Amino acid sequence: MICWLFEFETKKLNDKAINIIENLNNFQAISYSESNSIFEYKVYLNRYVTEEIFLNSIFSNSGIDNYNLKKKIKIKVSNISGIDWLHENFKLFMPVEYNDFIFYGDHFKERIKYKKNKIRLNSSDAFGSGAHPTTEGCIKAIKFINKKIKINSFLDIGSGSGILSICASKYWKNAQIYGVDIDKTSIIRSRLNIKNNNLKSRIRFELMHPKTSLNFKYKSEFDLVVANIITSQLSLLARYIEKKIKKNGYLVLSGILDYQLKIILSKFRNFNLILNKKIYISSWVTIILKKEVKYNESKYLP
Repeated sequence: MICWLFEFETKKLNDKAINIIENLNNFQAISYSESNSIFEYKVYLNRYVTEEIFLNSIFSNSGIDNYNLKKKIKIKVSNISGIDWLHENFKLFMPVEYNDFIFYGDHFKERIKYKKNKIRLNSSDAFGSGAHPTTEGCIKAIKFINKKIKINSFLDIGSGSGILSICASKYWKNAQIYGVDIDKTSIIRSRLNIKNNNLKSRIRFELMHPKTSLNFKYKSEFDLVVANIITSQLSLLARYIEKKIKKNGYLVLSGILDYQLKIILSKFRNFNLILNKKIYISSWVTIILKKEVKYNESKYLP
């Protein structure tokens, strides 16, 4: 796959500049990290453009403040098309430990000595190794909910490797657990992962067409729904996600950068989903929402 990486450091870009980047025709992904109020941005494009074209695309319509930043930015451009990402992923995916779990890859040959729940994963071609802040945030949210209420039904939207569904099965032994994804490879990988963890009879994964609006043959409403997907998809699916949550049920959303939080909260508030808790990890935020009902409902976890 053709991929060009544009790296630069600057003060924090405003939301308009970020939105312009995300809407570039050749846009693939963006990430950033912050240190001492300086932000390092990494932008991935599927074709090469010159530095001048790249900067002009971002700053020409994004406000005078960002325009002044343009003059100070130095961009490093790299063609990363030839990198063997599968091999690189194997090198990076050492056992990951937090909360009640230890995650390790198929390639890891050393004996795992931890007493925690050991989860064997192959996520080489599906998102969800346990190492990303959004995954960690979801697992912390699931653990938080587990301490408060019993879950009998669980839905994982954008299930990827199946990691969140597997974690849910460890907390709620008798719950009905389902995962859905629009990527066929992810469904194949998640089914293999539940087989490798002896959970094949407890979790079901289903391939979804992007335009089916979460209509599928299994259970229609759930005690807990988790969606760790990009914010644009969270916004598009909001009305359909809400329909999958039981009255007084809970929703965990992740894949949200801190500057996107207000947009997501506003969107889901339209469907009577009320904020309970925020979990910040690095520049990412995971949120727990409760489906509000009219009959003397407490908006907060008991």
